[in-house]
Formats: sequence, structure tokens, C-alpha cells
Amino acid sequence: MSDLQLTQSISADGTSLQITAAGRLCIDTAAELQQFLLAQAMQSTAVKLDLSAINDIDLAGIQVICSACRTLLDNSKPFNLTGSQPAAVSSAKEALGLQKQSACKHNNNQSCIWCGGLN
Repeated sequence: MSDLQLTQSISADGTSLQITAAGRLCIDTAAELQQFLLAQAMQSTAVKLDLSAINDIDLAGIQVICSACRTLLDNSKPFNLTGSQPAAVSSAKEALGLQKQSACKHNNNQSCIWCGGLN
């Protein structure tokens, strides 16, 4: 059994997908999120990812989320983080230097999803 739990819900109009991740999103579990996103996200017009139940995240987990954001944006599908930001995510962002307010060149130079921006 994995240390990562993934659940999904679809909006009432069927266009928006919310994915909730809980547990560990690290190098040994990041592929599960990637496969889940590939299988589910392209069928929706917008995707929201809730990380509020994540208790551990590393660079691999963050990279999968960044890759998903870019892939969805390239396909004109909005991608947002939702819910509260747990301490594990805040600590990982700080350790990786993602706490700065910086623009994302892949998101029309809007704020990066990690730095408080929504797309």
C-alpha cells in the first residue's frame, strides 16, 4: 500500500476536476500522482489540486505538480492549488527557494502557483 492517497471529485457541471492528495508526495510516490493526473485531468476543462493533507513532499513531488501545471496550461486548461498549505509544503518551498514572488514564464508571466498565483 502506498503512502499517498488520491481522491477526485467532479464539479456539478462536469467540467472541473478536484484532486485531493494526502500522505507522502515524494520520489517513491510521485509517479502515482503523475499517472493519476494523466489519466484524469485531460478529460476536464480545469483542475484543482488540494495538498492540505500532505504531510511530506520533496523535489520530485513538486516537480510533478509543476509539470502538470505546464502540461495543462499548454492545453488551455487552468490548473490551481486549492485548500490550505500544510507545513510540509511550506517547508519544502522554502528549502527549494520557491517562496519568492516570481512570475512563471509558462503561465503568461503570472505568479507561479507555488508563490501564491492562481491561473
